[in-house]
Amino acid sequence: MQRGATLSAATAAHLARLVLDDLAPGDKLPPERTLAEDLAVSRTTIRQALQELERRRLVSRTPGRGTVVLPRSAQAAEVLDRMSQDPTETEHVTEFRALVEPQIAALAAVRADASDLVRLESILAATHAGLSPAESLAQDVAFHVQVARASGNPLFVSLCEASSGWVEEVRAASHGTSAGRRSSFEWHERIHDAIRRHDETAAHRAMTDHLADVAHLVERTHRERNHHQ
Repeated sequence: MQRGATLSAATAAHLARLVLDDLAPGDKLPPERTLAEDLAVSRTTIRQALQELERRRLVSRTPGRGTVVLPRSAQAAEVLDRMSQDPTETEHVTEFRALVEPQIAALAAVRADASDLVRLESILAATHAGLSPAESLAQDVAFHVQVARASGNPLFVSLCEASSGWVEEVRAASHGTSAGRRSSFEWHERIHDAIRRHDETAAHRAMTDHLADVAHLVERTHRERNHHQ
């Protein structure tokens, strides 16, 4: 377990990862007793972790039915469907991210709990110089989506998940070089640090500066590419 994280927060982060990455809406989680045995924690710890997932509207807990993975809200699904059908130009994507993501980071700094911080820390721990551009890109997406989850607003999560497709070209350009991958990781560390300190202003500023740095890197990459054509 990572330093500074409570056992229940670490358990909640593990179960949230299970719900978000491995299970589908309508799937049932194993009973509390089974989860406690599998994770080698008490049933009280499991119960606290499940309460956290329920608060975040990831699962529904009903006596006699167990714990069930919730679907995305109708509003969130509508946003995903509408946006996915409307490909966006690079400059529009850049503008969208610059407007929306700093505010999401600021909200995350206000609302993030211990389990959110555990998940952010695990993503940073999985990001290292040996990653390929594609692997680094995947960790980048995971980090920004987790910041949105820490904001506590499921619509922001849906927007960030949808925008991952829109910004693929932008992100691929920024992760195409070792310098770009290193810069991304350093900015993520600053954003995480601001969220960990619950510094709303610093989180907003760090995300703003991060996205500006990405935009400059992409612009330079495109300029160099055009020069060589």
